[in-house]
Amino acid sequence: MKRLLRLDYLTRTSVNKVIKEIDAYNRAWKVQENLSTDQLRELRQLATVQSVGSSNRIEGNQMTDGEIAQLVEHLRIQELESRDKQEVAGYYTTLEIIQEQYRDFSLTETLIKAFHNELLRYSAKDAHHRGHYKKVSNQVVANTADGEQKVIFQTTDPALTGVAMEAVVNWFNNAEMASEHPLIRIGTFVYEFLTIHPFQDGNGRLSRLLTTLLLLQAGYEFVLYSSLERVTEEDKAAYYKALMAAQRYRGTEEEEIGRWLYFFLKAIRKITERLADDEQSIVSEPEVLYLNPRQRKVLDFIRKEGVLAVREIDALLPEVSRNTVKYDLKRLTNSGLLQKRGQGRGTVYEAKVR
Repeated sequence: MKRLLRLDYLTRTSVNKVIKEIDAYNRAWKVQENLSTDQLRELRQLATVQSVGSSNRIEGNQMTDGEIAQLVEHLRIQELESRDKQEVAGYYTTLEIIQEQYRDFSLTETLIKAFHNELLRYSAKDAHHRGHYKKVSNQVVANTADGEQKVIFQTTDPALTGVAMEAVVNWFNNAEMASEHPLIRIGTFVYEFLTIHPFQDGNGRLSRLLTTLLLLQAGYEFVLYSSLERVTEEDKAAYYKALMAAQRYRGTEEEEIGRWLYFFLKAIRKITERLADDEQSIVSEPEVLYLNPRQRKVLDFIRKEGVLAVREIDALLPEVSRNTVKYDLKRLTNSGLLQKRGQGRGTVYEAKVR
């Protein structure tokens, strides 16, 4: 595993800089006294819904955060008739266990298998393989423009999966690795787990749950209050590119994970930045917490420019459809963050003065 961490000087410098920034925030977070217990609880509930939603949508789930919030609120009485709901319920219950009991766990193969079993517990279709390593190959493939399938991600052969998982767990728990920064160790473990792809299904979701577990155990408790999965969903293409940059050299001397580590650490740094913003918002503007990134962008534009018409917002957000802009404006107006003036083509929006 050490060969993966042979980072060149520039990469090591960049990685160390991001780590220092994360650790500086973490020290401040541990002693922060700005928020009440109720405010922290609200942040945590929001982060949990976002994490469940984003992690599942990365794998193709179609449920929105609003639908997920409603589902988990009535989880014990609601029938889970669709696969999307089954996946969401499994992720939610596993994440809840990790959040509440992370101090009691040690990273072992048995624990990883138990989490996999919990992750898929609501899906009858997955009953035959949940909690067990894969029996057949599960290479990650993509469909090309001409309809052919191309392998984009090599995974460990099923016959070698048990040995590979034993090796990476032992490496992570090895006392000799104490000299490596915990964020480096966690990022390396997650890369290895994803490359091994030990289970027939659920590997991506489980990797993100394990990331949360290991970050909490390493003392980064702020991950309870801001969603790392949400950051990954927003930059999914970069997530896969960073993995593939190292994985294409799997098993050779050229395999190193500098690009992956940099992506991984930047994602953690990004949630510290968002959490700093959210700490301000929950005191002064709690409604802002429930906006998606696009809606926050619209709000920021209007606050910066003063008064804007729909067509002007269209020009500022060319990648967003007119109907989506109108929906966002309605949501922002109903939330009390904007006020609408005029009618028809003369309609303009401005930020409410707080």
